[in-house]
Amino acid sequence: MKSKVIGRMIIILLIIILILGGIFCYLYFTTDLFKSNQQLFFKYLGQTLDMQNGFMDTAYVSYLDKKETGKYEDSGSFSVDMNMEGVEDTVLETINNFNIEYTGLVDNTTSKSEQNITLNYSEDVNFPIKYKYANNIGGLQTDYISSKYIGVDTTGIQEFMENMGSQDPERVDEMINSLGDSNINEIFNFTEEEREQLQDTYLSLLQEKLKDIEFTKTEENGATTYSVEITNQQLQELVVTVLETVKNDSLLMPKIEQLTSDYFEIINNSSDEDVDITAQSLLQDYIDSINESGVIEGTTSLSVSQKDGIVNGIMLKTGENDFTITKSNNQGTVAYRFEINATDIDTGENIQYFLTANYEGLDQLTTVNETYQLGMITMVGGEEEQIVYNIDSTNNFRDDINIADYTEDEVQILNDYDSEQITTLLASIIGRIIEVNDMQMEQIGFSEYGNPILYTFPFVSLDTLITNQATDVVSE
Repeated sequence: MKSKVIGRMIIILLIIILILGGIFCYLYFTTDLFKSNQQLFFKYLGQTLDMQNGFMDTAYVSYLDKKETGKYEDSGSFSVDMNMEGVEDTVLETINNFNIEYTGLVDNTTSKSEQNITLNYSEDVNFPIKYKYANNIGGLQTDYISSKYIGVDTTGIQEFMENMGSQDPERVDEMINSLGDSNINEIFNFTEEEREQLQDTYLSLLQEKLKDIEFTKTEENGATTYSVEITNQQLQELVVTVLETVKNDSLLMPKIEQLTSDYFEIINNSSDEDVDITAQSLLQDYIDSINESGVIEGTTSLSVSQKDGIVNGIMLKTGENDFTITKSNNQGTVAYRFEINATDIDTGENIQYFLTANYEGLDQLTTVNETYQLGMITMVGGEEEQIVYNIDSTNNFRDDINIADYTEDEVQILNDYDSEQITTLLASIIGRIIEVNDMQMEQIGFSEYGNPILYTFPFVSLDTLITNQATDVVSE
C-alpha cells in the first residue's frame, strides 16, 4: 500500500514538474522573463528588421507601394522657421513669411502627373508655376512668361543633349531611362528567409564579439532600454569585422552594388585616371583606412529600447556626440525621428540635426497625411540659432483621376529646336524672370536682398561651424 502511495506521489510530482516546465518554457520563449540583459538587447536589436514590429512598418510599406503604383490627388506646403544671429530682422521676417503651396494629380498607372505650384512671398505677391508630365513630356508653365508649357520629350533626350552640345549624350540618355530602375524599396525588399539569414549572420557576429561585456537595463516613461558600453578599440575591431563580413556577403553585397553601380560608373567615366571604383573596392579602402588610423581614447555605447515588446528606438553615443532613431505606431499613425547631437571639441559649441516624419491614416489608406520637419539647432556664443524646414502633404487616393495628354498647341518642345534657338529662348525666359522678380521684391520691400529663396538655405554662412563639428563626429 505504501509503495502505491509513493508511486502516486511520484506521478503527481512528475505532472507538476511537467506543468511548471511548460509554463517556464512558455514564459521564456514568448515573454522577456528569465532572459538576461544581453539576450534582450540582441532580441530587440534583431527586431529592427522585422516587418511587423521593426522600423519598416508593414502599414508604411503598403502605403509606399500604393503611392508608387496608384492614383491620388495631392496638396501640400513648404515653409521655413529661421532664427539666426547676424541676419537682419527684415530678412528673417520675409523668409519666415515665404512659403510654397501646391495641389495636383498623380496617375502612376499611366505615368502622368500635373501640379499647380505657388511661391508665396506675401499674402498679395506670389509666383505661380504649373508642372505637367504626359506623353513622355515634362513641362513647366507660368503666365508671367507664356500660356504654353516649355517642355522636353524624354524619349528623345539623347538628340536633345546633342543639340545642347553634350559630350556624352548617350550616357545622359541611359541615366534618364534608368532613374526608375534602381528603386531602393525593390533592391532591399528581402524575403523572410533572407531577413533571417542576415539576422543570424550579423547578430551572431555581434554576440560573439560582445559575449564577455556587461549589458545594462534602465526603464523610463514606460519603455525599457538595454545598453552595452565598449571601448573605442573594441568598437574599431567590431566595425572592421562587420565591414569584412559585408564585403564578402553573397546576399547583401550584390544589392549594394546594384544600388550604387550608376553612381560609381559616372565617377569612373569622368575621372582622368584609369580607375574602377566599386562599392566593394570602396569598402576595402575604408577598412584599410580604419586599420591604419589610430584609436581615439574613450568609450562608445549602443542602446536599444522597447515598449510593450516592440522595438521603438536605437541610440549610439560616443564621447559628447550621439545619434538616435525612434519610431512609434499608434492607431494608424507611424512617426519616426532621427537626431544627431554633436559638440565641437575645441569650442564646446553644440549642434543638433533632426528629421521627423509622421504618416497619419495608414490604417485605412484612403487619405494619408505626411508631415516632415528637418532642422538644425546650434549654440553660437551662448545664443541659440535654428533653421527648421516644414513640409506638409496630403495624398487622397482616388480611382477617378484622369490626366489629359498635351494638345498640339499647349506645349513648346525644346527637342524641336537647335542649340542656338534654345539658348535664345532660355535667355529670354531668364530675362523675364529677373524682370518679374525685381518687380515683386520691390512690392514686398526686399529689393536690396534679391529673393528670400536665396536665404532659405543659408548653409554657406555656417560652413565653418558645421564643417568643424562634422569632422569631429566623423573622426570619433
